[in-house]
Amino acid sequence: MTLKALIVLAVLTYTNSQLQIGQNPHPGNVKERLKTPPLPMPGFNLQAWSGRWFFQYHKAPCSWAISEKFSDYTQFTELHGNVALYHETMRNHDLCNSVTSSLRITGPGVFIGNDPVGDNWSGKVIVVDTDYKTYCITWGCTKWSAFYNTCEDPWIYIKTRQMNPHRGVLRRIEMALYKLWGISINQLTRITHGRPCSAAGKLAY
Repeated sequence: MTLKALIVLAVLTYTNSQLQIGQNPHPGNVKERLKTPPLPMPGFNLQAWSGRWFFQYHKAPCSWAISEKFSDYTQFTELHGNVALYHETMRNHDLCNSVTSSLRITGPGVFIGNDPVGDNWSGKVIVVDTDYKTYCITWGCTKWSAFYNTCEDPWIYIKTRQMNPHRGVLRRIEMALYKLWGISINQLTRITHGRPCSAAGKLAY
């Protein structure tokens, strides 16, 4: 490796190590940055990804703007053949609601979602990044452009295995968001957790 390449690598390493949670390295419209479809998680493991998740941050699609008001938003994912079932609960106006939706598996980390309450978020769903044990970043598209391979109404959800994730987990998420789209956690909507709901005992703990 040449000296020039070593210098570039050192600069990149230093920059990444200095990135802090909540920084905004590339100000701008988050939705515009999310319009380009990302690649799915390499070597995606469906079984390791299933189970309980807590929603922590998101940028909702325009069709599902009501979700900006959700709190205590949780999910239990289980597999049935070529379908992944999302058992979700959320608190809205201090009332708990639950819904089960299905995602048809079309490839490793790639799904076609079916929203049972009005197609608010139906469409392509991609698991972009996860370590299976602490966090998961999911991208989706509810409306594709008629002229280009871009999404007119994209969304992302950041989920963790723990209701109150460790700061180190949040830092890893921040790094992933920066590398994927050049965005920061503080550009997304924070989902608060206080009194978790439950869905048939699946989310109880």
